[in-house]
Amino acid sequence: MLEPRQYLEKIESLRMECTGHNRARNANLKADLNQKEINSREFASANLRQLLPSIPMEKHERIIDDINFNRACAELDEDNFFLLESTKINDPDSVLESARNKPVIFCTFHFGSYRIISPLLIRHGFNFILPVEGKIFADQKISFMEGSNKCQAYFHSVSQFMVVNAEEPTAALAMARKARAGWSLLAYIDGNTGVQGSSRRDDKLLTTTLLGKTIYARKGIAFLSHFLKLPIVPVICEMTGSMQRTITFHEKIRLPDPAETRDAYCQRATEDLYSVLGSYLQKAPAQWLGWLDMHKYLELDDSSDTEDNTIKVVGSDMLMEDPVDHRLMLNHQRFGFIHQDGQRILLDKETYKLLSIPENITEILETYREPVKVVASGHTQDDLYKIKQLVSMGMLSVVG
Repeated sequence: MLEPRQYLEKIESLRMECTGHNRARNANLKADLNQKEINSREFASANLRQLLPSIPMEKHERIIDDINFNRACAELDEDNFFLLESTKINDPDSVLESARNKPVIFCTFHFGSYRIISPLLIRHGFNFILPVEGKIFADQKISFMEGSNKCQAYFHSVSQFMVVNAEEPTAALAMARKARAGWSLLAYIDGNTGVQGSSRRDDKLLTTTLLGKTIYARKGIAFLSHFLKLPIVPVICEMTGSMQRTITFHEKIRLPDPAETRDAYCQRATEDLYSVLGSYLQKAPAQWLGWLDMHKYLELDDSSDTEDNTIKVVGSDMLMEDPVDHRLMLNHQRFGFIHQDGQRILLDKETYKLLSIPENITEILETYREPVKVVASGHTQDDLYKIKQLVSMGMLSVVG
């Protein structure tokens, strides 16, 4: 654990690492980023465009920088327990106090400083279970237990903590036994969806809405709530300053009445959870890691799948006038380059189609990542014709 002064120094170092080279679209700077990060940033921009269209495109780069910075801060926070001593707790319905006698499912998202929610529960003496997916269980069980032991020692807490593999057939029964003994659960509803990843479309998922868009979401937490008869408490931890955190415990989601079916309850509870998330995304979008892979969970119609589509520049009746002396730029609001199987592919951020384009066209588009004035001496007539077509197709934009 760091001292507060060391923590602040580390925060500034992380800020430089996460923002120092990303705000410009210069091709040379982009080459310094690994392909996975390039893809992640372009899809994050597409996801922001889809769910928060009111945010100007030119702000996406900074928001994505901040997403990566906040992710690094959340990881740093996990072992720096002194932050909890100044963390503000909003709990208007006193759910923390009532949960001491009647266990609940604390449900959160990968938002803000989400990793300090577990240490907070330990500090307050809760016995609780963290259900995780099989791969996370295999990779991180030891680190989860080591972290909880350090936290218990720091706060002299008698809290008991257990991490379970939610994909094990006996997991639900194990959690039921602990719930009867007064243990609560801490669960994350967003993120991976098990061994099949986000491509799965089965009865473990349902559709709900987030910021007006239909998405696929896990219903396992609501299912557990119904099975264990434990109410769900949405919890959000916001980063409100360099060393300031605010954890809000929202009103419990009402348990089903006798007339409400299990499926109806799972739908209602999941919708309520994502409604809570949506309210935070509108005021602090950069604090949610979900932007980096939200495209995997959006419901897209059949015409908007991500199968490759080969684009050829052919004749058009809607060509612009002579492009010479015009300043042109790649239409970043609509398109962005990603890497797939060793090739550069154009991502259509509106439809999520991946467009395969000839190398000579790719080179032209790369030339116009930043505004460039078209000079006749620098292009062949064939190049100028292709440029006119790219403008007509919306891939290049005329700028002032």
